[in-house]
Amino acid sequence: MSSINKGYTLVELLVTMSLLVIVLTGGTAIFYRSFKSSGLSDAKTSLNASMKTLDELIERSLRYGTVLKVINLSGEKDRSDCVLGNETGVTGSTVIVRDPSGGIVTYSLGDGKVSSNSGIISNEKIAVSRLEFTWICRSGVNDKIKLLIEAAPIENTASEWTSIYEKDINLLNSGIN
Repeated sequence: MSSINKGYTLVELLVTMSLLVIVLTGGTAIFYRSFKSSGLSDAKTSLNASMKTLDELIERSLRYGTVLKVINLSGEKDRSDCVLGNETGVTGSTVIVRDPSGGIVTYSLGDGKVSSNSGIISNEKIAVSRLEFTWICRSGVNDKIKLLIEAAPIENTASEWTSIYEKDINLLNSGIN
């Protein structure tokens, strides 16, 4: 009678285990990358939503109010300075607006936060690095403001990135002179 060996050799077991380790390592790497990119996507979505909310708060005052001044490093610029600026207008990091109810509102950037007379209006989870108002005045048409907001999340992420939000806002109560 012949004896039939019904087991696996050591070499067969080592090859099988090596293949299993390679497949599991590759699968883990793919899972980790997709998990990481999902987190970054959520952070970018949250950042963009915060910037849109900030824009909507500022836009309401600008669109229906009357812009009085834009302030930059060289001083305050009023409507006469804006008209002299023609197509380029005047640019600053602070704007003063008379809102529809007659109150005066100032929007400015300080310490990574956007504030108004009522306090900080930007989300505490973002750091705003740039707030810019470009007031463009032309005779015979409504004024407009180009609003630019640049921000990044405060939480540390694996890669440093910022988001820029730009919008042209037609001012319904400013201009046409």
